[in-house]
Amino acid sequence: MKRFLVLAAAVLLLSCSCQQNAKRVDASRCAASVTKCLSGSDTVGVMLKVERVIDGDTFEGHVIQDPKTAYNPGVNPWMVQLTKIVVRINGIDAPERGQFYGDVATLHLQWLISGKAVGLKLKQRDMYGRWIATAFHDGVDIGAEMLKEGLAWHYKEVDGNPLYAQLEAEAKLAGLGLWCDDRAVPPWEWRRMSKYERDAYR
Repeated sequence: MKRFLVLAAAVLLLSCSCQQNAKRVDASRCAASVTKCLSGSDTVGVMLKVERVIDGDTFEGHVIQDPKTAYNPGVNPWMVQLTKIVVRINGIDAPERGQFYGDVATLHLQWLISGKAVGLKLKQRDMYGRWIATAFHDGVDIGAEMLKEGLAWHYKEVDGNPLYAQLEAEAKLAGLGLWCDDRAVPPWEWRRMSKYERDAYR
C-alpha cells in the first residue's frame, strides 16, 4: 500500500510538471505568433483601437483582438492589447500640419477613425519605426476615402494601386479639398522646402 501511494504521488508530480511545460510552450507560441503578425512577414492583419490621429495619414493605438472580426484568431488577446504601434497609411501622402489643407486632412481622418477599431493589412516598418499598412473600418478603405475627398495625394512613388490613382484624378478634376488650389504642393516636395519657400505658399 505504501509503495502504491509513493507511485501515485510520483505520477501526480510528473503530470503537474508536464502541464507547466505545456503552458510555457503555449506562451512562447503566442509570443511568436504576435511577433510574426506584426512583422509584415505574412498577410495576416490585426485590429487596432485608434487612440490618437497624428496627421492626415498617420495614427496610433493599441492592437486588439475583436472576436467578431478576428484577423488573427488564436492569439492571446491580453498579450496583443499591450502592443502599441504607430501606423502610416499605405499609398497616400496627406498635407503636412503647416501646409494648406493639412489641418482639414487631420480632422477628417479623426472623424473617420478616432476611437474606433480599424483593421490593418500590414506591409512593413519605415525608417521611423512606423508600420506601413492599409487601414479599413467597417470594410471601407480609409486611404481611398482620404483620396476621394481630395485630402491626400496618391503616393505613386511607392504604390501602384490603380484605384488610388483613379480616385486622386477624379478628386482633382472635381476640385475637391486641396485640389481647389492650383498651387497645391505635394507633401514630399513640401518637406524638402526651406522655411522661406514654404512661407511663399501660405
